[in-house]
Amino acid sequence: MKARNTRKQTNQKFSLLTFNASFFIPLTSHFLVIFLCLIVNTALFGQKEYWIEEDGRFVQLLQWQEQENVLYYKVEIEKQEGMTWRGALSGETEDAFFEISLAPGIYRYRVQVYDLLGRPGRAADWIQFEIRLAKQPEIVRFSPEVFYLDEDTSWVLNLSGRNLTDGIEIFLQNQGLPGNNIKAKTITGEGREEEARVVFNVDELDAGQYTIHAVNPGGLETSLGTLRISYRKPVDINVSAGYRPLVPLYGLINELFETGIFPLGFYARLSYIPFKRTWGHIGIEIEPFWNYFYVKNSGYGIQAQMTGGTVYGVYQRLLSNRLMAFNFRIGGGINSVLDYHFIYSKGKTEPITILIPVISAGSSFQWFIRNPFFVEAGVDFVHMFTVDDPAPAYLRPFIGAGWRF
Repeated sequence: MKARNTRKQTNQKFSLLTFNASFFIPLTSHFLVIFLCLIVNTALFGQKEYWIEEDGRFVQLLQWQEQENVLYYKVEIEKQEGMTWRGALSGETEDAFFEISLAPGIYRYRVQVYDLLGRPGRAADWIQFEIRLAKQPEIVRFSPEVFYLDEDTSWVLNLSGRNLTDGIEIFLQNQGLPGNNIKAKTITGEGREEEARVVFNVDELDAGQYTIHAVNPGGLETSLGTLRISYRKPVDINVSAGYRPLVPLYGLINELFETGIFPLGFYARLSYIPFKRTWGHIGIEIEPFWNYFYVKNSGYGIQAQMTGGTVYGVYQRLLSNRLMAFNFRIGGGINSVLDYHFIYSKGKTEPITILIPVISAGSSFQWFIRNPFFVEAGVDFVHMFTVDDPAPAYLRPFIGAGWRF
């Protein structure tokens, strides 16, 4: 009897696992080859290769590439029993597929083509495949219930349940953004199908509430919620202070000073970090500072103080240990040169005060030695907009300590 070409599809499935194979079948002098492929868990032309009939009978589908000038195909299927193969099913079909209903086990099949005159071609080689029973997975519980992106260093989700089989797929689905799924990086179990250790890539995680989905190789799936991914503290406030000298780079005024460093200087910082993502934290920072200038040349000296403030935009990138970070900042502000005067053997000039707009940028390494206490070291570049040609610029290496609130 030839196989029917109608199929009813539902969500209950068997898993049909095979190896891809091809074989040569002489049809006529014009048709030399047919490719016969069984697809694992992916249906050819968008169709499922297993489903369940209304009477409860599971049906699998063998498919191959349709050929021209074919009267029908003859299909033979045998089941492995110990060291031997025994006939399990045979039939004929005019279509390039064959519906079967087989119990789990190891099988092999071959297809023989009959041309329009009813003449048989050479039978193909036997192709082996396996049918496995699709198990319904179940997640009973999971831990932890929260990933803290600003504190945690392990992104492992431990699942307990039933039928967590080899080859299972696990992903997180954002409850607020249904299309935003996060796939597991690795999945390992202990062979009992009752536990699974699921590792995620922190760079793919984002704050939100997620449902955990598990899909077995047969396509049966389950879900459980809610896993929360968030920040322990939605906003960081950092207060720090430290030592920061000035190193002249270029500028006309620095040619007068004729020195390689102005060693006396300090800074303080207050940063506000309200925007947090896995790819980095963004905020603003306010920085007052003070530096002292004194240079003694032959016949005269120069003395001044410089103070002011800078407002930065800050980008912070935490390292995987969540105890260290790189900070990058760029901004601008106003510097005030105070008490600027020349000193001679017979007296000194009248002090003057100058306001100078500046731009500044820099980077630093931050280490939370004992959270929330941290130390920080880095270097800034500052360029001053003066009437001098060229205008002066400085490097400002610094080291300091602070507290995160």
